Parts: sequence; structure tokens; C-alpha cells
Amino acid sequence: MRGKVLLAAAALAFAASCSSGTASTAEGGAKPYKITYVQGMAGNPFFTSLTCGAQERARELGVQFDAQGGKDYSPQSQTPILNGVIAQKPDALVISPMAGEAMVPALSKAKAAGIKLVFADSVAADESLAVSRIASDNYAGGVLAARTLAKQVGEKGKVMVMGAKPGISTTDARQKGFEEEIVKHAGITYLGPQYSESQPATATSKFAAVLAANSGLAGVFAVSTQEVEGVATGVQNAGKSGKVQIVGFDTSDPILDDVRNGVVQSLVVQQPLQMGRDAVEQAVAALEGRATTSAISTPFVVLTKDNMAQPGIAKFIYKTTCS
Repeated sequence: MRGKVLLAAAALAFAASCSSGTASTAEGGAKPYKITYVQGMAGNPFFTSLTCGAQERARELGVQFDAQGGKDYSPQSQTPILNGVIAQKPDALVISPMAGEAMVPALSKAKAAGIKLVFADSVAADESLAVSRIASDNYAGGVLAARTLAKQVGEKGKVMVMGAKPGISTTDARQKGFEEEIVKHAGITYLGPQYSESQPATATSKFAAVLAANSGLAGVFAVSTQEVEGVATGVQNAGKSGKVQIVGFDTSDPILDDVRNGVVQSLVVQQPLQMGRDAVEQAVAALEGRATTSAISTPFVVLTKDNMAQPGIAKFIYKTTCS
């Protein structure tokens, strides 16, 4: 529940800080292009940070920019938002598309209407629809998470994955990277995945069920913000803080508190601000008829209690507003 409350509050704060469509004022006489970002989920710190980076770069380039997102992380929530944006006929559309095939019909419609598309973070099943795709190497991030968790559990014991929902390119890749790496560690037994449907409360309940059946559970890899928050709650409810090791992907304010308090041991953290800046740059390049970069990879780091205050790590921590 705390995840839903945080995200709802963050969404309201973000909407207030970016009212009137977050339109940038044209600077230097640049062409008044309009770029809209369709988020994966409104109020999620990762997508808020990506929005902030995009808004910042749009302002620098003198183009109009706004961002819209659904209330939860699902195709059912994103599709009406996307259709509404297409009807407004922006010059370019940056999107973090939901599960694989789900968004292809609407995105194909957008491309046919002459709207330039840029994928940021996740991709649709038909990647050719976009002039550029900006993302972390999520498979490599999953491998890194597996190695980190193996070390934390002392290379022995039972571990699991708390997944989001099958079909989302980013979390699928993280899970695959983790699974293909963790089986190389002979002393570790992999119990397989559970899926939260991107709901923290579901992650909590499913984690509790696995823990009840496996009292010696040593560790969990949680693939994104909702899963990390849900598993952290489950660990605390069970009185297992520090006994069940958690490696997560992405951050939020509650997750950072859990790192400080020893509930979550490590986080693989991305650089969404840079993703947003790159996405707007690629959209403007396409609109101006310049060459675009088909795929851009952004970095990530492992955040822990010991290093989270270091400048080189702290700069990766996600935002809840664009102030």
C-alpha cells in the first residue's frame, strides 16, 4: 500500500510542477515543434526522472514538451493515453511502451500520421516503428543483479525472482539475465519467478507465500520499483530484514529508506534523466531531417547503504519532481 500512496502523491506533485502541459518556451527562434512523452506510469520516480530530463532538453532546444501517463503500469492504462495524444497530433512522440505487441496498433497509427516515434526505456514488439531506442542494457543489469545477490547470500541457499508481468521488454530482459547467470552458481538453488502484475501488494503476498514454503529462503531479485517495494514490505512483515537478502532494480523514496535501514541490500540503478535528454535530442534530429542513432545504451550502477551518498552514485537517484 505504501507504494501506491507514494506514487499517487508523487503523481499529484509532478502534475502540479508541470502544469499547462509542461510547455517549454521557444528559445533562439527555434522551430516550435511539439513533443509529447507518454510515460510508463504517472508518479513513478523512474518515469518522472525521464520526464525531467526530456523537459530540460526540450527547454534548451526551444521546443514545446508535455508528458502524460496512466495511473498504473499496464497496456490498459497506457492505450487510451496514447490514443488521446495521437489525436492531438504532436510532431514527435516519446514513449515507454507497455508489453510487446499491445501498443503496436496505436504506434503504427501514429507513424502513419507522420509522427516521429522514439522509444525510451522499453520497446514495442516492432522496434522499426521508432527512429531511436534509448535504454539500459537490461539483460546485463539482470546478470549484474544475479552476481550481486550470489555474493550477498554467500554463494549458497535458495533464491527467487519477483517479476512484474511477462511481455514487458525491460523486466523480461532483467529476469532472463538473472536466470541465465544464477544457474552458474552451483551452491544456489533457483526457485523460479513469481509475478506481481506490477502491484506492490501482490508482490508482498506472493513473496509471503514463497517464504512460507521455503523458510530458508536466502534472497530475492525484484525487477522494478513496485516489486522492490512489495518484497521489502514482505520481508519486514516476516521479521526477516537482513536475513533475506534483496537486490532490486530502480529506486523510490521508500526503497532508499529501506536501503538505509538494512531491509534492501543493493539496487541496480539506471540513468533516466539521460534517457529523457537523449530521447528529445533524437526526436528533434528526426524532425529536422538529420541522422538519428538507432539504439543508445545508458549506464547503471549498484547502489548500497555504503555508497549511496557518494556523488558518483547519488546522481543516479531518481526524482519525484522536476524542481
